[in-house]
Formats: sequence, C-alpha cells, structure tokens
Amino acid sequence: MIAAGCLVVATGQVSAQQAGSIEVSALGVWHNKTTTMDGLRAVGAGARFGIWLPAHFEIEAQVDFTRPRQSISGKTFRLIHAAGSLLYNVPVGGGSVYLRGGYGKLKPSSCTIGTAPCSTHGALTAAAGFRAPIASAVQFRAEGMIRNRSAYQYTSFGASVGLTFLTSSGGRSSRGSGPDADGDGVSNRRDRCADTPKGALTDGRGCPSDFDGDGVFDGIDRCPTTPKGTSVDPIGCPAKQPD
Repeated sequence: MIAAGCLVVATGQVSAQQAGSIEVSALGVWHNKTTTMDGLRAVGAGARFGIWLPAHFEIEAQVDFTRPRQSISGKTFRLIHAAGSLLYNVPVGGGSVYLRGGYGKLKPSSCTIGTAPCSTHGALTAAAGFRAPIASAVQFRAEGMIRNRSAYQYTSFGASVGLTFLTSSGGRSSRGSGPDADGDGVSNRRDRCADTPKGALTDGRGCPSDFDGDGVFDGIDRCPTTPKGTSVDPIGCPAKQPD
C-alpha cells in the first residue's frame, strides 16, 4: 500500500515536468560577503517563477531579499537580487537535478560607504540543484550558487532551500476531459499517441518525447543523455556487453 502511494506521487511529479509546466518556488536564501557594498553574509527569502520548455529546458525569473550588515559601519541595509535564468533539468524518479545559468541585478537600499551611496550592479550566476517529491505537485528544492562580476572583482557564494510547486500549464483540463485509456493525462479524444507507456513524459497531444533518441521515452529513461548509437537496456542505460 505504501509503495503504491509513493508510485502515484512519483508519477504525478514526472507528468508535471514537461514542456508547458509552470513552476513556482518559495525559498529561504543565504549568501556570503557582498564586497562591493561592504556587506557581510546574510539570510533572507526569495521567490521564483519558471516555465518548462521542450527537451527539459526551463526559463525562470527570481527575486531574493536579504539584509546584510556592513563590516565597517555595522549598519544593515536591504539588498534585492532580481535575475533571469535558463535551466537544464534531468528528471530523476519523481524529481530532478538541474544546472542553472543567468544574469541579475544587485540593488541595495539604505546603503552607504562613507558618504557615497552603494551602487547597483549586475552579476552572472551559475548554480546546481535538485528537486525531490514530497506530495502531489509539491517538491523540496535546494541549490548552491555562485555570483560573479569580474570588473568589480566581486564573487559571492550562496545557497537556497524551500518548496517548489509544479503544475501543467492551464491545469489538467487543458489536456482534455473524459476517458484516458493509457493514463497519460490526455483524454482519448485528444490523444494522438494512444498507447503511451506508463511513466513516459507527454506533450499536449499525448505523445512521448525521447531526448537522447535511444528508443526509451523520457520519464522512463534513467540515463537521458546516452550517446547516439549506444545499445541500451529497457530503462535507457547502456547495456552491458557480454565478455
């Protein structure tokens, strides 16, 4: 019974990780020194909004709020980080691992160095993280990141943890209502691929994708980046060759 419940949760999470899915995250954030503003490490909160694209890519916008303390004056100031990113996701079971790259602006408020106000500046961001299923449409999300602006000799490390919510764009109704013989979330009258295997990721027409072209559909494929021409086993991983 417990195993069956876990399978239902995992299947629901996999079906949400497809092109057109909407992701909303609420996260606690931490970063170390912001040297351009004489700021020490700080914690805060952030929010993210993403849209999944084909081939497991995703575009995402984020806003983070923290209150660093300056090392010289001892005063705290507000720091807003707003950024846009491109993610590449690799589904793993009911969750995923991902790489993220983007660019954002660091905007301080009530921040001065001497008598001069702290300046706003941009920075590149790189990050790696993962999602793990908790319940239907809800996952735990965590990542580590690095921000850099070489012109200012600025480098900062950080991390975030929290919850993310994944749903298909427009909800289940956008994929049709009525009987669904293959259980892929697309009703029979809209399904153009009526015999999709259980667990395979499908588009709005009910057709599965196969990112690495090895004949094992995404969502079932446990090795989704197998090189072209590689012989694979039923779960999409390189088949062991006989001695």
